[in-house]
Amino acid sequence: MGGQQTGSGVELLTAAVDALINTETVALSGTELTCLLAEVEVQRRRLEAVDQLIVAEIDRQGVAAEHGRGSTAQLLTSLLRVAPVEAKHRVERARDLGPRRGLTGEPLGPLLPATADAVHEGEISPGHVAVITEALDAVPPTMSAEVCGYAETFLVEAARHEHPGLLRRSAALLLARLDPDGIEPRETEAVAGRGFGLRKHRDGTATPTGRFDAEQTAMWEAVFDSLAKPQSSPDGEADTRSPAQRRHDAATEVLSRVLRSGTLPEAGGVPVTVLIRTTAEELAVGTGIATSSHGTPFSIGKLLEISGDASLLSVLCADTGGVLAYGRERRLATRGQRLALAARDGGCCFPGCDRPAAWTEVHHIIPWLTGGLTDLDNMCLLCRYHHRHFETLGWQVEMIDNLPWWRPPATIDPHRRPIRHTAHHLDDIHFDLAVA
Repeated sequence: MGGQQTGSGVELLTAAVDALINTETVALSGTELTCLLAEVEVQRRRLEAVDQLIVAEIDRQGVAAEHGRGSTAQLLTSLLRVAPVEAKHRVERARDLGPRRGLTGEPLGPLLPATADAVHEGEISPGHVAVITEALDAVPPTMSAEVCGYAETFLVEAARHEHPGLLRRSAALLLARLDPDGIEPRETEAVAGRGFGLRKHRDGTATPTGRFDAEQTAMWEAVFDSLAKPQSSPDGEADTRSPAQRRHDAATEVLSRVLRSGTLPEAGGVPVTVLIRTTAEELAVGTGIATSSHGTPFSIGKLLEISGDASLLSVLCADTGGVLAYGRERRLATRGQRLALAARDGGCCFPGCDRPAAWTEVHHIIPWLTGGLTDLDNMCLLCRYHHRHFETLGWQVEMIDNLPWWRPPATIDPHRRPIRHTAHHLDDIHFDLAVA
């Protein structure tokens, strides 16, 4: 009888899925589509409870051995063609949330009843379950069963409103509250395990490796909140960079500011400087390869791009390797020039940008490496994003009456009429003293 009921249930499920697959979604409104998606997600999550029911019984009966497998997870891997790690997690969820039997065969409730109920109702996902079980495993063993029950209830309730990433943060806070005396040893352990390195690749890029302690993690989060926000172009187009790319660019901006600050201790008897080596011929034609003192390769185009407001020294070499000439160090414009630019431009001078002067770099309109002078009428302030991307966006900057003006791409203005960015400047207010 049980087999017939099971077969009937699968048939009904198959028919329901077939009906959903054949849904004419084109005829549905946005509201109807989102409601349908939410309802289907609830049933998708409820199927987790079915999976736990079946897997728990397979595990209890030792079915894996009948198939020549050493564990239930191995059976799932071969039978369902799922990854071993997924099979392992499904077995773990079944043992925590599935039905159990006592030594004499009597039925027992799941180990985590509140979590199992939430799965049965389709309120939480496997991702939520993973966070909850991981957090409960970390509850100190000295805590009472009552406290563990409270912790589970708290996490399940939070999971009803938070995605797994936010739930992980709530779980960490809960654990800190439950064991405030244990946070210091954990912090000490985390500090001892701190580390950072760069695994360099042949193309000059590198993969960061290591682990930040909690203090540095909080610092980076504050930096990313400020510097990794999306930036729109003047025509309203959204920032196309991914969140990871924005965080990368924010980290680069932090390093650029540190190099410009002049506060780093000397290395080898000279101030910290990015040393770039290239040949006069390659610089003249604008193509070829430049290399840093660590052997990192740059295209000449990238060299021209990064040489505006950095601690950089170019060394021009003959084909034989001898030094023909070395450029003047481009730490940045003088302090007076920087202040004058801040007063003139107010911040990033690219149309529509609101980055303040403290967040900008000095851009040479005629590149410094190709003879552009470090004079106020050849410089303007740009935030890092627009400094790196304005040319690829099709914009051009030029000086008109000693002020930077921008010519937009023809896609924005076919006539490419120059625009003066004035967002950082309030309109002048003139008073007629005689009337006043």
